[in-house]
Parts: sequence; structure tokens; C-alpha cells
Amino acid sequence: MEQRLKVWVAALVASVGLCACGGGSSGSSSATPVATTPTSVPTAVPTPTPAPSGGAYAQGTVTGFGSVIIDGVTLDDSSASFKVEQDPSLSSTGTSNDIKLGMKVESDQGSDDKIKTLTALPEVYGRISELQVGVGFKLAGQTVKVSTDAAAPTVFEGASVLADLLVGDIVEVHGSRDAAGVIVATRIERKDPASAVMVRVVGVVSALDNTAKTLVVSGLTVNFSSAKLRPEGVVLENGQLIAVWSDQAISAAGLMSAKAVKVKKPQVGDGLKMQIGGLVVSLNGTALSFKLGEVMVDASKAKFEGGVAADLANGKAVRVGGVWQTDKLVAASVKFVKDSADAKVELKGPITDYISLASFKVRGALVDASAAKIEGGTVDNLANGVLVKLEGSIASGVVQAKALKIETSSASTKPDQAVRTFPGEIKDYVLATGKFTLAGVSQAMQLTDKTVYLNTGSDKAASKADFANGKKVTIRGEVVADILQVREVKFTATKAEPVRLSGVVSGVSSSQFKLNGVLILWSSTTPIEGGTSASLVNGVKVEVSVLKNADLLQAQKIEIKGRASTLEVKGALSDFVSISDFKVAGQKTDASKAEFKDGKSSDLANGRVLEVKGALSNGVLIATRVSFED
Repeated sequence: MEQRLKVWVAALVASVGLCACGGGSSGSSSATPVATTPTSVPTAVPTPTPAPSGGAYAQGTVTGFGSVIIDGVTLDDSSASFKVEQDPSLSSTGTSNDIKLGMKVESDQGSDDKIKTLTALPEVYGRISELQVGVGFKLAGQTVKVSTDAAAPTVFEGASVLADLLVGDIVEVHGSRDAAGVIVATRIERKDPASAVMVRVVGVVSALDNTAKTLVVSGLTVNFSSAKLRPEGVVLENGQLIAVWSDQAISAAGLMSAKAVKVKKPQVGDGLKMQIGGLVVSLNGTALSFKLGEVMVDASKAKFEGGVAADLANGKAVRVGGVWQTDKLVAASVKFVKDSADAKVELKGPITDYISLASFKVRGALVDASAAKIEGGTVDNLANGVLVKLEGSIASGVVQAKALKIETSSASTKPDQAVRTFPGEIKDYVLATGKFTLAGVSQAMQLTDKTVYLNTGSDKAASKADFANGKKVTIRGEVVADILQVREVKFTATKAEPVRLSGVVSGVSSSQFKLNGVLILWSSTTPIEGGTSASLVNGVKVEVSVLKNADLLQAQKIEIKGRASTLEVKGALSDFVSISDFKVAGQKTDASKAEFKDGKSSDLANGRVLEVKGALSNGVLIATRVSFED
């Protein structure tokens, strides 16, 4: 525990912006409050006694993925374990797909600066009890405000805007509280209405009665007589920040019967580095001290960016870096989160769920790149499996990309021996050497004796004789010595083929629904797996096979997901050793007993985009089905 808390302190140093939904990498964003390496010791603070085993801690908002980006600082999550804290008395397990834009998270880093554990920390979870038109809503006695601040917008999933939500909807909310105790949301996710009953609230204790075993958290009365208290032996006190959880609904009288109570108080060693983000509360302007969540900050020796010390005020969004000394974070830097540049989102990864330039996903985040400047190719070179890097900002839950780069064979992407995907039109083909390029892509490519030729939508073999300039294809292969050695050629189908999309539905009616920001048509005769037509309701997670017809999208088949005990992970394959030892989206996976769809076990290779279903066992996803998505 001590080491984990030491990590907690160090990461806080690098960034303070629970409210900021955007940011760049540690090497490119001026929003980063400390040096390029987020765990470097700030020079503005006297060097304390160093921690004996190193490490760092970060707490803030997820603003992107490359690895994971927390408040604009890129942290390596390649060897991380992932958790979503619901019942705070239990050790939860999850996958990298559980970490999403706008989530409040904490990360423990080792001495090698790599994240050991990355945990999502919802501020409140439960059913909406009251809507406040144009402002927010109430649930579990808490008031939630949707942020319209360009520097810190709210990310939505399962809804596009506040007006999509209804009383009775189950939502998971991430964010931080302002001086009035209102939760300013960085993320609002509508959940499946058939989800198990659960209530979670994070807030400050008041009106504690140890005789009656009751307390109040931001207006919610809690009975903790049957609750597990964590850490073991903790004594509850007024003013403590706690997380309370129950598997029972709040009573008609507004009482929560807690099953777990966790005091969220840092217990860390002096000299550890931290990065933390959030809203300023409990400001003491004379001493230049304030709180961010459970952390007391001493900013008396800090360097201020984007403002001066006099600009500090309760409710201001800031990012703080520093070191832990005795019982507080001594800040080396305080950055004010104040404009759209602070809300920058950065994503890097393979494309999934591709419909058009205006609708696809990268690392699970929905992207609209219709207004983006494209480098390294054209829109014709975009498809599932293509590795891209993009920057943009959040609007109505969608990343509006301003710049998109198709990653080719530059040294920075280290593509050697990783399978890469490129769609496009064949040009400059030389039969004698097998060398060619694709229109819009500068990457040199070459056919080999082992290249396989297929037709899209079937396993029917084509041949090298079909390969010619002007043909539209999807190329897959590995870069060796700067040349893509082609493993597979798929000739583009002459007729439209179904596209698979996954996500949370909203705006459901008897004839249409929204998925990934686009309208999809369906009817009572549309085949549905895992449920019936009555199962298709707002908040349900689905996978849909969609056929494009001009500007219309027609559902061919709908699969209701997320109601079984299985876990699902979608993303790029990496660290391939064997069929029983590889990673998907960072999750360690064993597919030795899996059923394969749209491919074979021999097609497994670094860079392929997969969807894996199975169950976690000792941190390994034991796959029951593997689907190739690129």
C-alpha cells in the first residue's frame, strides 16, 4: 500500500485537471505542468529525501490514448492492470477498454515510469431522479452539472447531449466538485437499464453520528451500520472524503444503506512526485493553499502558468505538479485550465467501426474527421485497421479531429514486424519486381511468393494475375527494411458489404436508433441475437451489422452485448508470442481454445485488430471467440 501511495503522490505532480477533457502528449503540450518526463523532480521545490524505491502517482482526467494520456501527460500503460472502482471494499478487475475519455482515474507508476495499476474512479453512479433542463440532473442526492466550458467539456456515451437523458436512466458520472459541492462532469455514460442495482457516491462526510451509524454525503443520508470500512481500522470523521457504495436502491425517504465505505485519504511517503488535476476548493488565499479532492495543495512556492496566484479561486480548474511533504502536495507548478487549447484530445491507434470520415473510432473514442487536415494519405486510405494519430477536441461526446496523420514507416512508429493495413488504389506496379504503391500513400510495397490473394466478403481465392494498376485493394503486411512485404491482398468488392459497428444505442424508436453518432434504420423483423426487439432500448450495448445504401444505414443483424458474464476487448494485437500468449488493447490474452471468426489462428500477428470475448482468469482473458475486425 505504501508503495502504491508513493506512486500516487508522484503522478499528481505532472498534471492537475480533473475538469479538463483535453491535452496533448508530454512532448507536445504546453499544458504539461512539469518536465517532459512526468516523474522528474520539479526544481521549484527543495529536493526532499528521495523515495527508496522510486515510482509516481497521477490522478486526473483521461484526455487521450497513445498509451494513456492523463491531463495532457502521456504515461506508458503497456504493462498496466486495469480497474474500475465500484464497490470500494473489493479489488476490481477490468481491461484497457474500460478506460475511456473523460474518466477520472488514478495511476500508480513503478520506478521505470510505467503504470502498474490504472483505476477509473466514478464520482457518482445511479438512477437520474430529476432533470434540470439545460443545466444537468440529480441522482443519489447529488447535483450534476454538464460543462459547456470549451476548456473542459463533458464527454457523453449512450447520449449525445443532456437533452437525450431521461429520469430513471442509469448513469455513471466522472468529474470533480466545485465549491458548492456540485459535480462538474467530465464524463456521463448512460448504462444498460437492465444493469444490476448499484449506487456509488464520492463526497465529504458531515453530520456524522457514530451512535446511530449515520452520516451525510453532499445531502445524501447514509446508514453505514452494515458497511465494510476501508482501510481496515479506519475511524470516520467529519470532513473526510469518502466513497460509499450499496447494492440496494436509495429508499423513498432518501436513505442509502451502505455496504462499503472507503476513506480516500493519501498515506504516502515524503519526497514522492505527484500530478493531480481538479477544481480548487477550500482556498486559503493568504497561505496560497487549497484542496483538489482529498489532496491538500501548498502553492506558496509554485510557478503559475496561464495566470498568476491572484487568479486562484474556488471552482477554478487547475493542473498541479509537485512532491508530497508530510501531509500535503507541495506544488512546483500550477497551470490554469482556461481555453480550448487545454481541452485538446490526442489519440493514436488503429481505426475501428469505420463508416466514413465523419464516423469511426480510435481506442474506443468516437471520431469525426470530416474537417481534419489529413497527412500521409487521403480519405481513400482510411479503413478498419489503419494506424492513425489525430488531435482534436470534444463536442457532444465526439472527438472533432483537426489533424489526422496516417502512420506509415517513419522511425517514430516502429512498424517493423507489425502487421499494417492500407486500403487504396494500386499504382506504379512493376510486374518484374512486385513493387508498387497505393494512391495517396508514400509507403513502398512489394508482393512476395507468400502473398495470399482474396476477394472481399469471401474466402474465394483470387490470384496475382488479378493484381493491376487501378484496382482497389486492401493491403496487409509487415514493414521490413522500409518496404511493406505484402502478406495479403483483398480486392475490393463490387457491391456494398456489411460493416460491423459496436457501442451504446440511444434515441431508440421502432424504426431507428443512434449508434456511434449515426442514425441506423431497423425494424421488428431485424434479426437480434442475445435478446428480442424489446431488448433494444437506450443504454444497451450492441454490435450491429450495417449495410450502407447511399446515405442510409440499414441494420442487417443486431447483437445485444454486455448482459452476459463474459468480458469483451477490442483493439490492436501486440506482444504476440503464441496463440496462448499475446495482448489485445493491452490486455493479456489466451486464445488457445477460442473459436475464430473472419480469420484463422494462423492470421494472428502484431497489428491485427481483434474483438475478443471471454472471461478473466488471474489477469488473463481466456478467449472463447476471436473476431478479426480489420
